[in-house]
This record gives sequence, C-alpha cells and structure tokens, in this order.
Amino acid sequence: MCGIAGVVNATDVTKDDVWKMIDCIKYRGVDEQGVEALGRAVLGHARLAVVDPENGMQPMSSTDGKVWVVFNGEIFNFIELREQLKAKGYKFKSRCDTEVLVHLWCEKGEKMLEDLVGMFAFFIWDQRTETGMLARDRQGIKPCFYAPYEGGIAFASEMKAILALPKFERKVNETALGNVFTFNYCPPPETCFEGIRHLPPGTFIRYGAGEFSEPVRYWSWPLDGPRVDATQEDLEKALDEAIRLQMRFDVGGGLLLSGGVDSSVIASRLVPQWNRPQLDAIGLRIEDKGFSEYSYAQRVAADLDINLTALDIRPANIPEIAQQVVRHAEQPHGDFSFFLFFLLSRQAHEQGKIVMFTGDGPDEVMLGFRHNEQFFSEMTRANFSMRSYFDLISYTTEKDRRRMMSAEFFPHTQGALDKFMNIIEPFSDLEPMEQVAAYELTALMPGNNSVKGDRMGACWSIEGRAPFLDHRVSELFARLPVTSKFYQGVGKHFLKQTAERYFDHDFVFRPKTMPTLPIGEWIKGPLYTWARDILALPDGGRFDNNELHVMLDEHRSGLHNHTKQLRTLLMTKLWLQEFFPQTA
Repeated sequence: MCGIAGVVNATDVTKDDVWKMIDCIKYRGVDEQGVEALGRAVLGHARLAVVDPENGMQPMSSTDGKVWVVFNGEIFNFIELREQLKAKGYKFKSRCDTEVLVHLWCEKGEKMLEDLVGMFAFFIWDQRTETGMLARDRQGIKPCFYAPYEGGIAFASEMKAILALPKFERKVNETALGNVFTFNYCPPPETCFEGIRHLPPGTFIRYGAGEFSEPVRYWSWPLDGPRVDATQEDLEKALDEAIRLQMRFDVGGGLLLSGGVDSSVIASRLVPQWNRPQLDAIGLRIEDKGFSEYSYAQRVAADLDINLTALDIRPANIPEIAQQVVRHAEQPHGDFSFFLFFLLSRQAHEQGKIVMFTGDGPDEVMLGFRHNEQFFSEMTRANFSMRSYFDLISYTTEKDRRRMMSAEFFPHTQGALDKFMNIIEPFSDLEPMEQVAAYELTALMPGNNSVKGDRMGACWSIEGRAPFLDHRVSELFARLPVTSKFYQGVGKHFLKQTAERYFDHDFVFRPKTMPTLPIGEWIKGPLYTWARDILALPDGGRFDNNELHVMLDEHRSGLHNHTKQLRTLLMTKLWLQEFFPQTA
C-alpha cells in the first residue's frame, strides 16, 4: 500500500510541484518518498515497504533506465511473472513486485494487464517512445484519480494530492454533492471536486503523441454470459490459491474478524496457511444491541486458536476522530462505518501490524446486503422495477430535500434517478436482480465500500488484503446462477452453504448485521450537542440551518427517525469545513 502522484504533458510543472502532491499523502508510504522528472512526465511516490524493504524505492526504472513506474498496491503473482521474464532474459535488481511491471511492459505493452493478479494503480512511462499508461485494477480496490492540468493530466492515489497543485482551482461539483443525498455517497466516476474523476476500475488511459485517450476497458464483470455452477470444492480451491499468493509479505500481519460469515470463512481458510506465530485478530465490540457480532467472533477465534482482541467503541470516540475521518474519506457520505474502519486500522497500527486480511467482497456480487434480502423476499425475481429499487436505496425523499436545502442548492439533487439509470443502462438486458448486482459492483463498491478500507487504512499505514476480491474468486461468484446467489430470501446463499462446512447452521444463517454505529441513538443523547454544533456550521448557503435543528430535535424526541438524513448532513457539513473553509 503506497501513494502515487504525477503530472504528464503539462507546462511548467516542476519536481517541487509533485513533491507537494506527495507530501499530502506521504502517510500512505511512510518508509520512503521520491520524485523524478522524466521529460514530459514528473512522477512521485510514497512507499510503504511490504515486500523487499531494502530495494523497492520508487519511482523505479527498468535495468536500462528507459522505462519508469510509480505503483500502489500488490501484484500477488509477481514471483511467477518474474520467473517467466527471467527465462526471457530480463535482469532484476530487487525482489519486489514493482520491478515486474517495467519488464512486463517491455515484453507485452498494454496487454500486460491481462497477466496481473492483484490490486493496483500505476503509471508506466516509456522514455524511449514518450508513451505511458495509467491503469487501475479490475475491481477498483486501489484508488486512482485524475484531472486535466495545465494542458496535461495530473493523477494521484488521493484527491488531496491533486488539490495541492498550485494552479488547480478547487471548486465544489454541486451536482455530485447533490447526488450524495440520494446515494449516501458520490457515485463514480464523478467526484465532489469539480474536474477530478475516478479512473474506472478495469480501465487504463494511454498517452502518446502528446494526447491522452479516454479510459479504455480491459476487464468487465462477467454478468451477462452463461451461468456456471460451482461446487464448494471449487470455491475452497480458488480461495486457498488467493490466500497463498496474498501471504507474500515481509511485515507484521493479522485479521479483521467481525464474526460475520465472510470474515469467518476467510479465517477458516487462512489459519492453515498462516506461516507466522499465532494469528492475531481484531473484532468490534459495541454495547448497543444489534450493532456488534463480537460474540460470534469469539466463537470463531476459540475454534481456530486465533488471538482475538476486542475494539470497544463508545460515543466519545466520534467527536475525537470526526475531522480526521472526513479529511481522509475526501468526500461526504452518510456511512458511519468509515469510523469503524478508522478505529480498527488505528488499533492494528498500535499492534505493529501492516497487512490485515478482511472478508470484503461477497456482499456486492451475491446480493448479500440486508436491504436486498428485505426487498427481494417480498418480490419474485421478475416483478419489480429498477425504479422501485432506486426508491429503496434513496437516502432522502424530495420532500426531505426541499425541507433541508436552500432554493439554490435543491435543483442539484434532482438528477439522481437519471444518474442511477445511466449506471445500470449497460446491464438493461439482465434480469432485475442481476442489474442490482451490477449497480452494487460498478458504483457502490468502488464509490464507497472499497474506499473505506483503503482510505481509513492508509492514514495508519495499514494494507487490507481481501481474498474474496481476487478476481478469479469474484468471477466464480459473478458467473453463478441467480438462485445460487439469492435463494429463499437469503443472499450469498452459495457462500453460506460452503460456510456450513465449518460452522453450524444457526451461525451461518442468522440475520445479517451490518457493521456500523448506532449514531441515530447517540445523537439523541451523548452526541446531541456535538451534532447540533456541526449542523450550525456555515455551508455556503446550501442548507436551511434552522430547519436542520428542528429535524434534529424531532429525531431526539422520537417524533421522527431522521437518522439517514442527519448522518449525511453531519458529514457534508464537516467536509465543507475541511475542504472549503473560506466559502463555507
């Protein structure tokens, strides 16, 4: 886990400019930082040394110094690729995965992406031809943002690095901000900063002859092909191979063990391959009923001889870290599980860990979220419209928005349905349940769910590893028949059937609990004053602050449950204060 930044084909960009970018995100790579000016490309890197700490300094060049790369992530099959390249005569000066990329570019060019198993964002610069490629992993596990800048393109692992450029104009993307109040996050590729965009997962941008291409797709979710049944043995074999490759690291590691089915299955497959002292794990413990599965994590830990530590979370934690969470999330959201990931990562950091395994991945591809189970259990596979699903996931109604917002800002929230329909339009020939999966895979996952682990881990120099997100495992899930993904009101049915090999039926098929905080209750009591103060913050005239306080008091009294609306408002107010203090 590292940080990359750079500017290509821009006028008057210096190494000092790119150093400013790297300085903003150097917590992503605390071990080494470097910047190189390479003609039309100025490239920067902040390195967290996970493999071969002594020899992985970046920007890194090929042996002849002609091809350069800045890289964030891990190429898990780098050993196999390196041996193949050695057999073809390529010389290596390190053991790290980064060096594989420059030689693989020399061998295969853009087609190199087909060979990579991993999570990555990187920029390759070929001085021989003055060509380059900015690429992102298939599922968007690692972030990559870009923006036009001074006649060229700036790119970085985080948006704050682009904002640091001296001539970049910082402006709110009002429409994107308006979308947050429907989706609870900003759907990619847009961001809440005007001009900055996500590089979509599974795509690359090529540079040559002074011009940049639009994003070119090299991989797509296999949702529209033939359905392929799989056995539990197929899944175990794929997971074991993913874990085998992901066990390649030279630093301290552990596991985030929620007690849910996903992380519990990972634990059961990880322990037999753990080649270090006893596996350490961290689990969340929240006193409020329905928000913690710690007792289940204890059962798993006891069965598998895992050393489990509890992370207790209390209301007082929230004001202490809120500004840091907003700063590192970079965009407003109403998802308070960002706070959980921040605290988990801090705990892992305090324990001396760098690599932490997780159970991320199955919910999006196999309709595992609680709202899906509730919605689909009342429907047949074909009797609902995507408009009804949009209404389900919308965090505010038009009535809510008219009440909360100024007349000037409200119109920016009106295009959310069109945005949703544009996201699912390429999948319109699929049956509705597969369209839901497509939305959650192509928008919700890279726009929100993957962001939490990366960004909240990065600020504590923690790298998450998710075996379920090995693309070969994800593709196995994606190709399953719908009835294997969702059956008799149960999402992730195929995975849960596999989990019954390790855990009893009641453990596996209990009602799902989402990892989040009881913030709705806390702002009625111990966090009421904190919430009231935040809602009073200036916001550039976008909200009716008096009405926001009325909503908070309605919520506190129990007259109405405004949890969803207030969560998003709180984070938006803090975001404006953090990134636009002058205009807010």
